[in-house]
Amino acid sequence: MTKELEDRWILGLRGSRVVSVSVGSGHQGLVLLLESEAGLVVQGQAFLTHGAASAPGADPLSGEEWQALVGATVVSAIAFKSGALRAVFSTGHHLNVRSGEPGLAVRFQKPDEFDWSYREGVGVMKVFGATAS
Repeated sequence: MTKELEDRWILGLRGSRVVSVSVGSGHQGLVLLLESEAGLVVQGQAFLTHGAASAPGADPLSGEEWQALVGATVVSAIAFKSGALRAVFSTGHHLNVRSGEPGLAVRFQKPDEFDWSYREGVGVMKVFGATAS
C-alpha cells in the first residue's frame, strides 16, 4: 500500500522481487522490472551503491553490478516530493536517483496502485483505488 508522508511517498513494494534490470551506457536509460508488475524507467543518471549512498566511501558501482539486483527483493522504495528516489534491496544495494539533473525523467508505476513521475523539476504522484492513505 502506498503511504503519503509530508516529504515522500512510501511505495509499498516491500518483498517484491526484481525480475530484470537493463542499464544503458553511462547509467543512462535504466529499466527495472519487479514481479509485482511494478516498473521503474529512468532517463538520466541513476546510481547503485552497496550500502547507503551517503556513507563514507560509497562509490557508484559499475554497470555490470546492476545485474546483482535480479532475484533480490525490495526492502524499501521511497519517492520523494523533491523528485529524488531511493530503493533498498535485500542484497544491501541502494538504487538512487537525484532530482535536479538537466534532462532527468523518471517514472515508477505499479498498475492499479500508483504512478509516480518526475520531469523538468516537477514530481507527480497518482494513487489509485483503495491503496491511497
